[in-house]
Amino acid sequence: MRLIALVTVLLFAGGCVGDLERNAPEPSVYLLTPPVAAAGPGLDASLLVLRPAAAPVLRTDRIATRLADNRMDYYAGARWGGELGTVVQSALVQSIRSTGRFRSVEAEPGQFRATHLLGVEVSRLEADYSAGAVPVARVTLTATVARYQDRRTLASWTETVEEAAAANTLTAVTAALDRAFGSAAAGVVARTGEAVAADLAGQP
Repeated sequence: MRLIALVTVLLFAGGCVGDLERNAPEPSVYLLTPPVAAAGPGLDASLLVLRPAAAPVLRTDRIATRLADNRMDYYAGARWGGELGTVVQSALVQSIRSTGRFRSVEAEPGQFRATHLLGVEVSRLEADYSAGAVPVARVTLTATVARYQDRRTLASWTETVEEAAAANTLTAVTAALDRAFGSAAAGVVARTGEAVAADLAGQP
């Protein structure tokens, strides 16, 4: 009888856990908007956008926060639309394509012959609470443009943008992060075209 009672309790507990898992709210999913980029003169070049390298705490689909004691945390119930590096890569590819400057723009990995490479490091993309109760969105992207054939670096620079959130709400914070990313990414897109154009102009 004791064995039967124990089995009954375990089955009941298992059913409760299953119900809790099924009833737990799905996390809200947020995307980074590809910045609107200005068109420019066409370039006889194809660009491969490498998968961005991200700081260790950003190698996730979770939305990062920095607290007053310099401790990193993540928002509960909120996610990016994929691992952050993949989301950033997709946004950059779409934005650079929209300029119409390159013959083609593709994302790594894949079988693709390119003339130039764009590598990006995401060192910050977080909501910073260290200065107060309403966070500041901080984004830092370091970009490097190189020739595909010999991997010669043509340009390397850093885009850093801060954007204050309108309120300490998830909607306001993610909107601020999206705006800050858009500004930083727009700088990457514009200067990538400039670096490739300068390289082509200097070649025979």
